[in-house]
Amino acid sequence: MPVNLRTLPASVTTQLYRGTGRLASAVQHVRSLDADLLENDRSYLLLVDTPGADAGGLDIRYYDGHVQVTVERERPTEESTGASYRGRAVELSTEITLPDDAVVDPEAGTARLSPVGTVKIELPKATETEPAEAAGEEIPIDD
Repeated sequence: MPVNLRTLPASVTTQLYRGTGRLASAVQHVRSLDADLLENDRSYLLLVDTPGADAGGLDIRYYDGHVQVTVERERPTEESTGASYRGRAVELSTEITLPDDAVVDPEAGTARLSPVGTVKIELPKATETEPAEAAGEEIPIDD
């Protein structure tokens, strides 16, 4: 197949962008979401950056001392955006470990998604002396 020197630079650029997009997407699958864990007298507060998420694409669960946050986002099609750079992973997740001495009430936990894509998860401290035994307890997301 003969090489067309007029379209070669555009073809190389397109392939570089696509390769870079695939690499960025792969890195996002390996790298977890950014999160902060704060504590006050009444509760633990977890702040998780969830870029491009909506409440329907979030899954937040408590597993015996850990909070797992999974974000499923829709990837715009190349036709709708006109872009060839696909640098967004469709699913992202993170797991936040609470302190070893944390005793929480996951059933009373709440989560809110801000307009800028930050999820604020509040887990009240339990008043009982026994740790919560919830495994996979879903934390509802307020709209």
